[in-house]
Amino acid sequence: MLILATFSQQAEPASHDQPTVRFSIDRGKSCPAPAQKNTDAAAAPLPSAPESDPHKHQITFNNGGIFNRFLNHPELTFEMISHLDVDHLLALYSISRDFHSLANSRFTTMMLSQALAKAPESSHVFPFRCYRSLCLRDPAMRRNEAKPDFQIRHVPGFQWLKMILFREHVVNGIVACLEKESLMLPAMTTLTIKKIWFFMDLSTNKLRDALMRNTDYWTEEDIYLAHLFIMKLDMLLTCPMTGDGDLGLRKMLLGQRSLSTLLRVLRREEMRNTYEMMKMIVAWNYQRSDQQRQLDQPIFGVPANRIGMLQYEGWGRNPGTLFHQIDDVLVWESLRRGLDVPAHYLDMVFYGFVDKRTGLDVWTRDQKRKQEEEMEREARGEEEAVLVAEDDDDDDDDVTDGHESQIGEERELDEEVEGDDDESEA
Repeated sequence: MLILATFSQQAEPASHDQPTVRFSIDRGKSCPAPAQKNTDAAAAPLPSAPESDPHKHQITFNNGGIFNRFLNHPELTFEMISHLDVDHLLALYSISRDFHSLANSRFTTMMLSQALAKAPESSHVFPFRCYRSLCLRDPAMRRNEAKPDFQIRHVPGFQWLKMILFREHVVNGIVACLEKESLMLPAMTTLTIKKIWFFMDLSTNKLRDALMRNTDYWTEEDIYLAHLFIMKLDMLLTCPMTGDGDLGLRKMLLGQRSLSTLLRVLRREEMRNTYEMMKMIVAWNYQRSDQQRQLDQPIFGVPANRIGMLQYEGWGRNPGTLFHQIDDVLVWESLRRGLDVPAHYLDMVFYGFVDKRTGLDVWTRDQKRKQEEEMEREARGEEEAVLVAEDDDDDDDDVTDGHESQIGEERELDEEVEGDDDESEA
């Protein structure tokens, strides 16, 4: 990549004999000769500059490279780096001293512009102020005027940017896994799933209940879409023919600290056997007996101090209080707001299968792709059958011509034999 090659050139230290002059353009003008101490040499005429070739460019770049010229225009620089991924941006921030200084002077602007360009929804759902461990102190040493002691403010860091990009990828993967199983969701459900994830990040029931009661954050549409998402999960995780309607698997997956566990389970990367499932159950809500407490040994690979801790506030810091899970809080909030969600359960089940306006089946993208592949396969098979039939016709024609030529040769041979017999009789 040209940009990375320029970065590597910039990282090389300039020699002391030839200092680098930045942001200067030589337009082919001859430089004045240095002063000479010898008077005889000074009286001699200066050599004339070589004539420039009109077919060659007259602009020559200095040792700094073209990237240093971008740094003179911060708005162009930030527009250019918006096309880099996070790893390349971090590498550039590490190896380029000039870009490092420019980014430090506008660090918040750079991080937020990257977030808005690559993950606009996640940047609003997961505000950096709620993730202090993923932030850093302002490199420009700006102070927070809202604080009484004017402390240096915190700004979003690269870890926060990586976090929201990762969560964007996970949420899209969950929706894709559901669609692969013909369980469709509206397009705006991705925003609701991210709000569910932010709800799971809160470590106390007080914060969780307060967030759910915020009508500006959790709208009525979000509550309906959250119920729809949970309904589709139940349809995927339970068998409609042999299942007994147990919802424990869904409650366990939504009781984890992250939705990435749900994605790994849907992709068959985790909980692939009984041992892994028992390990997750033990870490979530297993209750040890008195004998097991006395032994204080790991169970299914889970440390003794982490057994059954995910169900409590603070993920074990307050073992006496159970967490309010998202599915329970959604039911409580819908009742508090007077929303008749059960009246829409049947519509949630049929969503993505039947069009209410026409009554016809709804084709998913995978089903449409499979249908197109089958149609192409059938068309290809018909073409091959036609070609085989034409080849068979050509073979039949060749056989017929061979038989006719053989019959003609036999007739000629018979005529010759009859002629010989007549001559012998004569």
